[in-house]
Amino acid sequence: MALLASGLVTVVLGQVRDHLWPVVKATYPLKGDYPLPKWAYAVEEGFLTTGGDRLPTDICTSPTREFEDCLAGHDVALNYVDYHPASHYWPLQLVETGILLALAALAVFAAFRVLRRLHG
Repeated sequence: MALLASGLVTVVLGQVRDHLWPVVKATYPLKGDYPLPKWAYAVEEGFLTTGGDRLPTDICTSPTREFEDCLAGHDVALNYVDYHPASHYWPLQLVETGILLALAALAVFAAFRVLRRLHG
């Protein structure tokens, strides 16, 4: 049971880890350099239209010339990337640690309730 609970917590935290702290948003030109600083962790990237809508990176997957026509057809203006810079490492660790400590306290509380009920 403990192995199942540990596995569940690991999977759930792995899914929500990127959203525990606000990401930094960066945009850059279609043919520009990728703006990630050293040690940054990219969470999401794609294209921005002139209206500000986000499109996934796989919206256009054809060869070079057709790729540019596809981007123009979708009214793409910029690339974007959402990322966590290296300075977010410790805040993310502290938030995740707080979640794990709260879950551990809940498990201890539940165990004492069960033991009190069983052993009087």
